[in-house]
Amino acid sequence: MKAPQAFHDFTLQFHQDLDLVYPDWASDAPTARHEIYKSFRRQYGDQAVRDLNAFTARLLSDEQTNLESFWFRESRSDWVISNDGIRRLLKDFQTWASSL
Repeated sequence: MKAPQAFHDFTLQFHQDLDLVYPDWASDAPTARHEIYKSFRRQYGDQAVRDLNAFTARLLSDEQTNLESFWFRESRSDWVISNDGIRRLLKDFQTWASSL
């Protein structure tokens, strides 16, 4: 499965902004990552959010997908996140995107 440009853009921004701009990103608070998503939307636009949301839905539709392997191969981020962490991040993004 080939990742869309929006996935590459999101993971690059995620990596660049993570600890410097959003130090509480890993918090369990329901809105902890929303500023990251809003920043992505401001920089890349609504279409990128829709593209990433659609792609995320495809990735998450199969519980057996090895997201960790996919993240390392396709991501522009060198941030190490476990399979469960990636799934949590993508589901969180979907929830946020569906509220737009």
